[in-house]
Amino acid sequence: MNTNIPTLADCLKAADETRELLVSRGCYAEIPALLDKYYKYGAVYLVSDGNTWEAAGKRVKEVLDGAQIKIAGEFRFPAEPRLHAEYSNIGLLKEKFSALSGLKETVPIAIGGGTVNDLVKRAVSELGIPYLCVPTAASVDGYTAYGAAILLNGCKETLECPAPLTLAADPDVLAKAPAYLSSSGFGDLASKIIAGADWIIASIAGPQGAPVAEQINEKIWNMTQPGLLDVLNHSVNAAKGDADAVRALFEGLAITGFAMQAFKGSRPVSGSEHLFSHVWEMDDLSVDGVPVTHGHKVTIGTLAATAFTEIFFADPNGPPVPPKGFQRLTPSQRMLEVSNAFKGSRAHDSVVKTALEKLVDDKTAEKIGQTFRDNWKDIRSRILDRLLPYAELKALLGSAGCPLQPEVVNLSRHDAIATARRAQMMRNKYCILDLAWDMGAFEGVLAKMEESPVYLR
Repeated sequence: MNTNIPTLADCLKAADETRELLVSRGCYAEIPALLDKYYKYGAVYLVSDGNTWEAAGKRVKEVLDGAQIKIAGEFRFPAEPRLHAEYSNIGLLKEKFSALSGLKETVPIAIGGGTVNDLVKRAVSELGIPYLCVPTAASVDGYTAYGAAILLNGCKETLECPAPLTLAADPDVLAKAPAYLSSSGFGDLASKIIAGADWIIASIAGPQGAPVAEQINEKIWNMTQPGLLDVLNHSVNAAKGDADAVRALFEGLAITGFAMQAFKGSRPVSGSEHLFSHVWEMDDLSVDGVPVTHGHKVTIGTLAATAFTEIFFADPNGPPVPPKGFQRLTPSQRMLEVSNAFKGSRAHDSVVKTALEKLVDDKTAEKIGQTFRDNWKDIRSRILDRLLPYAELKALLGSAGCPLQPEVVNLSRHDAIATARRAQMMRNKYCILDLAWDMGAFEGVLAKMEESPVYLR
């Protein structure tokens, strides 16, 4: 593949929704110019939370007032408890926006972190109006992404919606965000390593009949993968408040968002590691009543997915073999297994439906397995070259202030490993968990994870 690494400007050009991204000190002063250049508007409406209003909202309002731009209204979510990306909050914003007399001529401005942005993004999408985003932390890749990660009926789903038309991000503001937000962003960015490996796996399994296993798009691959480790190394001090490191982190996350815009999906930047996170989001994982951030859940998911992948590809002579007497589950058996795993969950029906949709028949499973067995040395080399070895990954995440053991996010090691079972049942997006399941190696890999003196310790 071509390894010419595109710049931030190149990636912005590849995106088809965001027109301009400002990342510079004092860039809030340019918000009136962004509004004049890209929007047909008569007023703006400010959305923030109690924390992000103090961090950036006041300054944005000063700029707007100074430019004599009409502010049609303001809405602030409470600073505490921590805001959730629940669909009910989208309904609340839609009510606020719809009450405006000149809705189509009003530009909502989302001032905040990933949750505020996702809520505004989906709300304005349903109303058919564009918005402007003012990020306040380098915490997620969702600012520039197509789609919004929303809890709907108890299940974390990526709902379709366009990215912001423009963004204004001040590195000094990003650097002043709480350290845990920057380390969360670092964990989210590091997860793209596994996403790349899973995309390779999906591209091989797809022609053999694996469902939703998109082929690699070279242009988008080059946006997200070749320069990833370099960006991670340059942003490792972001949680320490290093403004240059925070800027590097934010720009890296922005590029992954642009990749999602261009691809119209999350395949390039989200793989098996995010499935672990989705399970824990559905479980409302928290520490002392405070929800664990998306990026910190993804961090543990990335470590778990890396361990799983390393074990699966450990033997240079071939993939792990099913246990003696292994038999694949019938659709009715699988339905019962998934139903029991999500018993009592609001997402029960949705997950059962997805798990059955992604269930391949015996013939397809054998075709997938045979392809990997026949080409094992080449595939294994591609995957291991893409991965950062577990020990190196753990050291890098630790240097960035990310959680390294499941216990830090209120999970036992056993439960973190066992999460792989439920994670594999979710999302119709082919990954290492599906490959191991289709080849009858899933439980054997988990057993080796449990026995390991290294993984998730």
